[in-house]
Amino acid sequence: MTASRFQSKAGRLLATGFSLLAVIFISFSGVIGGGCGIYREYLRRGELLDSISVRVKRLEREQKNQKESLAQLRAECLTSIEKVANRIDEVDAEVIDLGERIDKIGRRVGAWRGELSSEPAAPPETAVFKPDTTISGIDADRLYNTAYLDFTKGDYQVAITGFRRFLKLFPSSEMADNAQYWIGECFYSCNQLDSAEVEFKKVISSYPEGNKVPDAIYKLGLIYQLQGKTTSARRQFNEVINKYPKSPAAKLAEERLKSQP
Repeated sequence: MTASRFQSKAGRLLATGFSLLAVIFISFSGVIGGGCGIYREYLRRGELLDSISVRVKRLEREQKNQKESLAQLRAECLTSIEKVANRIDEVDAEVIDLGERIDKIGRRVGAWRGELSSEPAAPPETAVFKPDTTISGIDADRLYNTAYLDFTKGDYQVAITGFRRFLKLFPSSEMADNAQYWIGECFYSCNQLDSAEVEFKKVISSYPEGNKVPDAIYKLGLIYQLQGKTTSARRQFNEVINKYPKSPAAKLAEERLKSQP
């Protein structure tokens, strides 16, 4: 009887223990399950942040590439504009040079006509004075025109050689100052700014009364502008405007001053 009661009590204790263990297990399983859910949410949000970070970095790279492309495009546009502006200046100078040559020819023809009218009795062969423009069979006009044609074709080194030869053979020619000026233009077109500066200064110093002085002063302003010497450039432009206000170079200088910051 006693043994039976003991067994019954032990059974109840075991049942209670198993019940407690079941409750503990269920609770522990819930905690573990909840922890796994939090961990999975943490992983999901981490992946989302990584994805956003990657997209931001990609956008930053694309923005950087676009800025670089725009900067390069802007530089190319400015270079093209500068080339066009320089070419316009060259064309203007060429037109001016042609007009000056025509004027000089006209003055020469007028002088010959004056001599003809002032010497009615002179024989035809002595009535007209014609300056000597040939040396050892070399014609001054032909030499100058050939060098000038080389310049217009872009053969700058050949043109420089031709103009220098012209100056050596015909230093007192009416076109000497023009030849000296075009030597400077050749170097300027080759972007040899230091050499161009030297040659343009020779126009001013060697032919102070020549009609290419305003253009030479203006070109010095352009050279200083390209070299970043803003103050010197403005000084040259103002000099053209003040000393030669009616010259085409003065008008170009005014436009350059307006465009300067």
